[in-house]
Amino acid sequence: MKKNPNLAKIQTVEDAFQATGRPQVDFSNVPEDLREHFENYYKGIVLTESLNKGWKPDWENWNEPKWRPWFRMSASAFGFLTAIYDDTISTAGSGSRLQNVDEETAEYSATQFPEIWKGIQIG
Repeated sequence: MKKNPNLAKIQTVEDAFQATGRPQVDFSNVPEDLREHFENYYKGIVLTESLNKGWKPDWENWNEPKWRPWFRMSASAFGFLTAIYDDTISTAGSGSRLQNVDEETAEYSATQFPEIWKGIQIG
């Protein structure tokens, strides 16, 4: 597994906002029951952009793996399970903006920011 030197630089959500230059957004106009999900989804996008450091998935290239964290979810638990990629089947793992450049980056994102991912998946 290759070592992504950018991972050590992004240890907090604030680090991600600073690295990308993305603004903090006020989600007060989103209905209250949906607000947490959209806040976390936006933070997830910013985190993914910062960790990928400019890499964007090429959806025309079926040979390019696109990694994402995969979680075990139940009524009593939420935890990182593995990082996966699919190249021949369709799954509902995460949105296209939440894909990672490699397995190491997907694992780091899931283990460093589990509350953001939980908020995306079940928030």
